[in-house]
Amino acid sequence: MFLDDPKISRVVFFPRKTEIPKNLPEYIKIIKLKIHDDIIIGGILYLNDKVLPTILMFHGNGEVALDYRAFYSEYFQCGVNLAVIDFRGYGFSSHQPTYISLIEDAMPIYNNFYDYMKQNQIKGSLFLQGRSLGSVCAAEIGSHNPENLKGIVFESGFASIYNMMTRLFNVKGPQITRENLEKYSNHTRVKKFKKPTLIIHGTEDWIIPSSEGKLLYESIPGDVEKKLVLIEGAGHNNIFFFKEKYFQSLNEFIKKYQ
Repeated sequence: MFLDDPKISRVVFFPRKTEIPKNLPEYIKIIKLKIHDDIIIGGILYLNDKVLPTILMFHGNGEVALDYRAFYSEYFQCGVNLAVIDFRGYGFSSHQPTYISLIEDAMPIYNNFYDYMKQNQIKGSLFLQGRSLGSVCAAEIGSHNPENLKGIVFESGFASIYNMMTRLFNVKGPQITRENLEKYSNHTRVKKFKKPTLIIHGTEDWIIPSSEGKLLYESIPGDVEKKLVLIEGAGHNNIFFFKEKYFQSLNEFIKKYQ
């Protein structure tokens, strides 16, 4: 498949490997999910309280689950647990990432994580968040409308993979056309959404411009409860620092649909 061409993967992905951390505090849990015969996906659960809702987060490019040690307390103040999952080749996950693997791994990760919650008696409701590159996984899972999923959050996410490949990554070639990439795009998948959706985007995001967030919003069916929050002045990698607007929007969304 042309999107799995190693030349494209080398341009698109910025994986960082980490060792499995040791001597962690009680509220930080190691997650290891076997999603295919030989593929292990790692992650970190920042556990607030087992009776609270949990957000399953797919992070951005160049990030790893352990990075969210800097932000989990803000999520805790929203009354949630935060489970951050790495992609293939990131953190302590096995194998190498490709664009198609983001799509193919998404539902197995979701289902395995839901089983993990049940096995560990984490009883609150389940939400989904995709940040930046992680929006691919959120769009794929959301398109299946899992019965146990309460709502979906896109943060700094993109709508059109064609726009991202050509504008951000400067990937070109005879197969890189809107028509060829349409079925792999997030804005195609969100047309199947039935779950409440929150879209958060910074107005000064030059990596993934806010027009992509608007296209996601417009592509979600009109009968689905949805909200677009544009944070004035926020960029792609500093949006977490606009804490009041960011976490107020997230808190209201969780409280409404939990």
